[in-house]
Amino acid sequence: MPRHHGRVRNPEQALSIERLIVRDFRNLAAVELAPAPGVNCLHGDNGAGKTSVVEAIHLLARGRSFRSAQVAPLIAHGNESLRVVARLQRGMTLGIERSRDEWRGRIDGRDCQRLSEFAAALPLVLIEPDSHRLVDGGPERRRQYLDWQLFHVEPDYLQSWQRYSRLLRQRNAALKAAAAERTIKALEAPMASAGQEINRLRQVQVSLLRQTMASLQDALAFRLPGQIELAYRSGHPAGTSLAEAWDQQRGSDRERGFTQRGPHRADLRLTSGGHPAAIELSRGQQKLLAVSLLLSQLIILQQAAPVPAVLLLDDPVSELDARHLDVLLDWLPAQPYQTWITTTAPPAQAFKMFHVEHGGIVAGA
Repeated sequence: MPRHHGRVRNPEQALSIERLIVRDFRNLAAVELAPAPGVNCLHGDNGAGKTSVVEAIHLLARGRSFRSAQVAPLIAHGNESLRVVARLQRGMTLGIERSRDEWRGRIDGRDCQRLSEFAAALPLVLIEPDSHRLVDGGPERRRQYLDWQLFHVEPDYLQSWQRYSRLLRQRNAALKAAAAERTIKALEAPMASAGQEINRLRQVQVSLLRQTMASLQDALAFRLPGQIELAYRSGHPAGTSLAEAWDQQRGSDRERGFTQRGPHRADLRLTSGGHPAAIELSRGQQKLLAVSLLLSQLIILQQAAPVPAVLLLDDPVSELDARHLDVLLDWLPAQPYQTWITTTAPPAQAFKMFHVEHGGIVAGA
């Protein structure tokens, strides 16, 4: 089970961001916001800059945009760099400055170039129009989903993953170089140890996700056809150890020049009524399943991570039908985490409102 650091019990305690400053980010020239501890709603016309606000928060927490793999489109036209700063409830200040060629990070006034420190300080879950790729996309996206959760709730996981990844690179290099059998076997023993720990911890989290999602779907009346099942596939044949799998595959691995089995090829298998969810479910149902998975992860982070989590909900109208969206919006204010929502029309719920227009933001509008 993940290490329990104490549950945050109400929205007043859950404020992660007290103040947000964004400079020269897309069409946001100079924005400063004082968000509420509960639900914050950014509303305005398409292209006004709503998504850019949550994109800036995502950049600060994870070091990258969820909309663009390139930095240049993020920097406002005519400027050399962008800047995002957040003051957190715990008194911590995070800041990042990105130019086209480099980035500079600061935490509480000290230089910091480790993105993992930003991610640990500001855990977040993002639900956006492409979230259905968690269901119908490839295994890599689902591995990333599991690993993000483990990074926050299991302090030792990152070390195991880094060790396994380093040994995997070395084994692949040895395979390509046609190294001696003893050289490759010498790498496999510690690699198997790290890999087994990765698989064990992932299995625990999948069991926890299964339980959490069942409770969440009951609470929100998120109904999907068939019995939804989550199952972890370890990336090697059931009934064999990693060492045995690599021993059996070593000849083929030599021919191909890379390691074909292991946790780096694992998957979180999603099924509906025993059939792949990506095939069995409609696009709308896939989106509902993806939202359920991401909200379940948010609940787990809130219960087990050492600092409060943030929910970014970008354009939820594109993810959920009117009934499910209304249920979700009614549910959110009672939850113990800060939420940022973007929408073209302000909802009926009494959230803290920010009107976004032409890159400017007015609170309470």
